[in-house]
Amino acid sequence: MTGIDDPRAAYWNETYRKYWQDRVAEAGEAVQSQVQKGDARTEGDWVYERVFAAHPFRTGRVLDVGCAWGRMFKIYREYGLAVSGVDISETMIEAAREGHGGADGIEALEVATAETLPFEDASFENLVCVAVFDATYQHLALAEFLRVLKPAGRLYLTGKSDRYAFDDDLALAAETGARSKGHPNHFTDVPAMRAALSDLGCREVATYGFARRGDFAEFNHSNTLEAPFYEWFLVIDAPQTSGKPDLAPFASDYSRTFLTQEAGL
Repeated sequence: MTGIDDPRAAYWNETYRKYWQDRVAEAGEAVQSQVQKGDARTEGDWVYERVFAAHPFRTGRVLDVGCAWGRMFKIYREYGLAVSGVDISETMIEAAREGHGGADGIEALEVATAETLPFEDASFENLVCVAVFDATYQHLALAEFLRVLKPAGRLYLTGKSDRYAFDDDLALAAETGARSKGHPNHFTDVPAMRAALSDLGCREVATYGFARRGDFAEFNHSNTLEAPFYEWFLVIDAPQTSGKPDLAPFASDYSRTFLTQEAGL
């Protein structure tokens, strides 16, 4: 396996694998994280399973972008999907290959960025990018997702909003802490992204908004995205025609909430 020439790769290759595995392992336990003291725990797989069950996969293939060690592969295979996964981290893909390589239904496991996927146009009926999109260059990644999806293919996508509540202390602490560690967070201007998707002919199948940090882990959600809210989960059907769109940027390195607080407004 060879690495990729991307300055973000080193961060994911060093200590993040163990940290994220530990966070996921405690997902069904205490409300507060013991791995990241003072933070809310992360969401368990059951949250994703609930959304997948409510808005089923298309029959065929699925690409997991940011697949890590293959956390979701068992779920996909239970749906009878042929599974491919990519991750920017060599160590994550090594773990995915150790755990799942050669298993029935596993097709390709590759080191790649979300913005440059090593697959032909219109290759997949489904694409999943969960707990990853905020670490990508979002307009470039989303354009790639739509390129590799078949017409009317299904996209499952989560991220962080650039407009969350000013009194969400956990969210502010998480944003500040991530930046101090060099974690490449980006916050989505969700209305701008939704407008761009609508203009392309995408169909928003399902909408989940999570008002505060920690609500995702409890699946405490609204089916509207009225600001302020912290996290979002969209299920989207790609346009009826395939192709890679030219999308304008719709995300930023800092949330508007953080910038407003820093300015003392």
